[in-house]
Order: sequence, then C-alpha cells, then structure tokens
Amino acid sequence: MSLVEVVDDLLALEDLAEQESDPDRRRSLDLVRTHLVDRDLGAKVSEVALLLGLSHPTVRAWMSVGVLQTRGGAAPARVSVVSLAEVKRAVDLLREHHQDRDLLVGVMRHLRDRSVLAIDGVEGGFEDIAAGRVAPLSDDLLEELTVPSVRKRLSGSS
Repeated sequence: MSLVEVVDDLLALEDLAEQESDPDRRRSLDLVRTHLVDRDLGAKVSEVALLLGLSHPTVRAWMSVGVLQTRGGAAPARVSVVSLAEVKRAVDLLREHHQDRDLLVGVMRHLRDRSVLAIDGVEGGFEDIAAGRVAPLSDDLLEELTVPSVRKRLSGSS
C-alpha cells in the first residue's frame, strides 16, 4: 500500500466518522483509524515533500515548528502519517481556494481551528448562535473569559 493510499484512507475514515450519527459506528470507525495509525512507521521527508508538493527544506521547517509531527525515535526523522493526513487536507483546501501565498500560516490556522471545533460544546454553541439563542457579552463575562494578555490588549494597556 502506498503512502498516498494510506493518507487517503485516513482522511476517508475521518470523514465517515464525522458524518456518522450512530455513536457506536463512529467509535468503530475511529478504532479502525487508530489501528491503521498504530501500524504507522512514518513517512520519509522525500515522500512528504512529494505528496504535499513542497520542497524538502520546507518539510523540515514544518517539522521543526511542529506543523508536521515527527514519529518518535525514528532516524532519520519521519513524519507521522496522521499528521501528514491532517496537513494534506489543509494544504489541499488552501490550494483549492488559491491561497498558496502564506501556506504555512494558513495550514497552522486551519489545524488550530479544527482542534477548537473538536472541543465538546463548541458545535452546540454555533447551533445556539444560528438559532438566535445568544446573550449579551457583559464586561464581567468578558473579564472572566479572557486571559490576562488579551485583557491587557483589549483595555489598551501596555
């Protein structure tokens, strides 16, 4: 099985699990994906570069900043196939919308946003907003929700 097929299978399993309404079937799909991942020996930098359409130095740079997760203990360094699948999805989406210019930044934002959306309750919050169930954001609530560095910027302090 080629690396492209493994990555495509991981993405297909993730898509199927996200669309599945039956929790048992969703868990089953996630389990199959986990088993596939457990057999992952990682992808070579050259394979990753070819699959993503990037240069070897760019792949290594993305590995060093943590966008592409490395497979622990591998020498030479290898990229986790799960990480590669997530990054490939983001790269493909950005390229589909002709946003190649700052690809690293776009990929990082996409991965961050996907991880936030996976947090329990976030999806329900969007459903509340869509249904018009919102509450005004008072100063007290804003104070409670923001971290100190954000509070400082919002208040204009230096």
